[in-house]
Formats: sequence, structure tokens, C-alpha cells
Amino acid sequence: MQLYEQYAVTTVFVCPLYLATIILGSLGTGIVIHAYVTDKATHKAFTFLLTNLAIADLIVCSLFTPLLFCYRVHETAGIIGFTPLCELCLFLSMSSTSLIFLVFPLLAYCRKDAMLLPDHPRFSLERARTVTRVFWVLSILSGVMMVVMAWCDLANKDSVFPYLYRCLIINQSLDLHAQVFLGYSIPLFGLSITVTFIIYIQIYCSKSSPTVTLSFEEWQTTKVCFCSAVIYVVCWTPFVLVQMSGVFGTYTELHFNLHGMSSAIGVLGSALSSWLYIMGIPYYKAEMKRFHRLDKNSIDISGKGSALAGFYVCFFLHVFTLWNYGNFVDSLSQMFRRLNSPVSN
Repeated sequence: MQLYEQYAVTTVFVCPLYLATIILGSLGTGIVIHAYVTDKATHKAFTFLLTNLAIADLIVCSLFTPLLFCYRVHETAGIIGFTPLCELCLFLSMSSTSLIFLVFPLLAYCRKDAMLLPDHPRFSLERARTVTRVFWVLSILSGVMMVVMAWCDLANKDSVFPYLYRCLIINQSLDLHAQVFLGYSIPLFGLSITVTFIIYIQIYCSKSSPTVTLSFEEWQTTKVCFCSAVIYVVCWTPFVLVQMSGVFGTYTELHFNLHGMSSAIGVLGSALSSWLYIMGIPYYKAEMKRFHRLDKNSIDISGKGSALAGFYVCFFLHVFTLWNYGNFVDSLSQMFRRLNSPVSN
């Protein structure tokens, strides 16, 4: 594997997107999850699936994206490659994105059930829980599989940077690692989006059916879920195209930098979708208004205080890191390099 230089324009482009994803995504997904945990009246198949989708988005926004930020903000230090954060980055990215694209068709099917059979839905909460548990297991196994393959690849590498590229899903050629990754992720991405859009088209074509619900809230919720699927397609398609062009063509330094930009756009989709749910779905919109209301008798002070505290801690932590990243990351990088270097007698 060849090492590449990150352009300054890439750093300037990705860092604000990463910070926006971390702050907005963590807050938005937190509100969706908090609403499900605190309001038992929402414990239905649809809200259960949406909450699991929010959990996957929260993993992307609050755990995976900060690791990308730490790497891209000072790429030459390569600090992630000298720590277990490298494997954690690969595991989180594979497991969370796998769950997202596994749940999407299920969420669309749930909306079809609610729209076409409002009185006697076939997709119950228990069935949703059973299928989601299977999806969680499959997603975790996919992450473990890629980490094990990266470990096997590490045994044949002299430098930590090519291994770091593996953890960041930077594939420069169509080797075994890239074949497994593309053979799993591309069909999952394509089938998930295809099945999802087919179901939404079926809902739209059945609009004039007498059995279809006329509830404004249900139609609004279905439109928001469809728009969420569109957001994920728009945000992740550039990443897929960069992967394909780099693997099947000649990988250059331009591909390396486009990989960073496309991944920043991809993770941003998790932050945007959570706020789409909040602003578009009537229930979550009301929850957001309740969250911001100043009347102490009508809000959960502890919930709001925890969310605001998390918001400010996350914000100031990343501003501090961005302001001092040069000396901070260099010192940590040197420390981990010493720990990983062979001891001379």
C-alpha cells in the first residue's frame, strides 16, 4: 500500500462537517431515543424501528465520527493507527451502517402496513423486536469479520499506516480485503435502497385505495421516512462511487482526498435524518417544542439538562481539540510510536 498526502482543502472541508455531525447528530438522535424511553405510549413497531435506526445513527455521530475527526484533523500523525481505536473505528463503521441499511426496508414495510392496513396491521411490535435482534447480530458479526481480516492483514505489514487505511476503509486495490468489503457492502446498499423505494412506490400507487388511511399524520410520517431514505442515498452514494473508482481504476492521491470528503458527507446523513424526523413527524415535532419550552411544569428538567450538558461538553471538547490539535496530536503520536517500537537491547 502506498501512503498519500492529505490536501489542506480536504482538512478545511471535512472538519466543519465532522463537528456538525457530532454535535447536531448526537443531540438529534438523543431526542428521538429519549422520547421512546420516557413515553411508553410510543412503544409500537414503527417507533421501535425508528429508535433502533436512531441508535445506529448515534453510534455514527458520537463514536465513529469523532475518530474520523481525530484522524483527518492531523492526518500525518496517524494517532489512531497506534491504538485500539483503529479496530474500533472499523467495527463501529461496519456494524452501524450495516444496521442502518438492514432496518431501512423493514421501516418501509412497517409504513406500508400502517398505511394499507391501519385497522389490522400485520407487523407487530414483537415481530419487529425479533427481526431487529437478528439484524443487530448480523451487523455486529459484519464488524467483527472486517476487524479479523484487518488483523490478518496487519501481520504482513511493516508500517502502521497501511493498516490504518484498512481501518478507515481506504481500499487502494481489489485485494481480498476489498473484495470482501465490496462483496458485502455494495449488495447490501443496493438491495436495501431498491427494496425500500419499491415499497414506497407501492404505497404511493395504492393512494386511491379505499382501505388506505386518510390520516394526515400517517401520510406526513410516511413522507418523512421516504425523504430520510433519499438523504441516505444522496449522502452515501459519493462514498460508494469513490470506492468503486479507486478499486477498479488507478488509485491516486486524489482518490485518497475524495475518500475523506465523501465519508464526511456520508456520516452527515445520520445527523440530517434525525432532525428530519424531529421537524417532520408530528409526534417528534411536539416533543421538540416541549423540550424547548420554558415552562418548568411541562418539561423533563433532568432530560433537558442532560442533553444540554452533553451538547456543551461535546462542543467545547472538540473546539479545544481543533484549537490545539497540532501539539496535542503530535505528542500523543510520538508516545504511541515509542510504545509500539521494538525495544533495543
